[in-house]
Amino acid sequence: MSIPVAERTTYREVFSAPGFAALFATSTLTVLGISLQILAFSVVVFEATGSSTWSSAAFAAGFLPGVVGGLLLPSLADRWPARPLIVAGSEVRLLLGLLLAVLAARSSVAAGIVVVALGALLHPLVSAAQSALLLRLLEGDRYVLGRSSFTVTSMVAQLAGLAVGGLVLQALGTFAVLVLAAGMHGVAVLVGVLGLPSIPPSGLREAWSPGETLRGYRELFGSRPIRSLLLLWWTPFALLAGVESLAVSYAGHAGAGGLATAALMGATPFGAMVGTFVVGRVCRPATREWLVPVLVVVLGASLLPLAAAPGPWAAALLMTVAGAGLAFEVGGQAAFRDALPPGRQALGFGLLGLGMMTGQGLGPLLAGPLADLSSPGVASAVMGLLVLLAAPVLLAPRR
Repeated sequence: MSIPVAERTTYREVFSAPGFAALFATSTLTVLGISLQILAFSVVVFEATGSSTWSSAAFAAGFLPGVVGGLLLPSLADRWPARPLIVAGSEVRLLLGLLLAVLAARSSVAAGIVVVALGALLHPLVSAAQSALLLRLLEGDRYVLGRSSFTVTSMVAQLAGLAVGGLVLQALGTFAVLVLAAGMHGVAVLVGVLGLPSIPPSGLREAWSPGETLRGYRELFGSRPIRSLLLLWWTPFALLAGVESLAVSYAGHAGAGGLATAALMGATPFGAMVGTFVVGRVCRPATREWLVPVLVVVLGASLLPLAAAPGPWAAALLMTVAGAGLAFEVGGQAAFRDALPPGRQALGFGLLGLGMMTGQGLGPLLAGPLADLSSPGVASAVMGLLVLLAAPVLLAPRR
């Protein structure tokens, strides 16, 4: 007797879907390339200027322009075929990556920041195209598991990018890391050309205008089911991003060594990776939905003991548990997909990504001053308390 997809799905079934493995590979290669690029260019800028401000600006240039791109471009992904958009995005990343390597070798800091910003500006369009294609490739619970695999791999790729980049940086220098990053995008081009299916768009046909994305966002956010799911995603992610931004500061206050500092920096993404994999692979759909409020509470509550300034390894364990709480988002993926109107799927995921990027910027802006007024541990605990205080409001629509 066969068991319906909604009841039992495996990663093997997901990866056997035509086109999914290629989409997964292009996304992973892109994340790896971006992680390597940001790491190496931040080092280049600091070595050239000796300024933490310039180095931070180089890091921010890899993310903040994506907010602008996210406000204007994702609606195009509902009109244009996903395959050429994804391939073109990798081609642009390849060219910009090679140009950045040349500029970095000449210590052209300002021009390099512009190049990094251009890549970040276009990223929301490519990301929306990937999300739209994923919806066409996978159905039912296969979609939920496929979506969660992207989350897990994004965390793994970020950690691997930092690790590989650090080794290559130490052995061969920044130029080699930047060339390696460009090479990742070059491989993504080949994978996209050879493996991605050609599927026509399912969205609107009339002419596109720059204000269409904002109008579409306004309509989507006006839908109570969509709005409640977006706020449920955005708020804990933003507050936990504030905690992540304090990892180095916490390590400094605790007098942690290099290994403990690395553990603090990697604790949240590691916890998110493990939590998302377990919830996505082990739990049935109904269990994932039941776990949403439980995991939100786990996320907030596990940060409260940081107010007592435990040692760095204990703090890393608490932050790992908080990161695992981010797996609550797996339980909302099917509901968000089903709430999006036809022809607006890419736009919906563009709005989701826009809020996530904005939250990653606002969370640290809130946590940093709190840490200066008190301590990194107290500020992290306040972030957890805010998650718990917001939870009843965020979870109320589910009831």
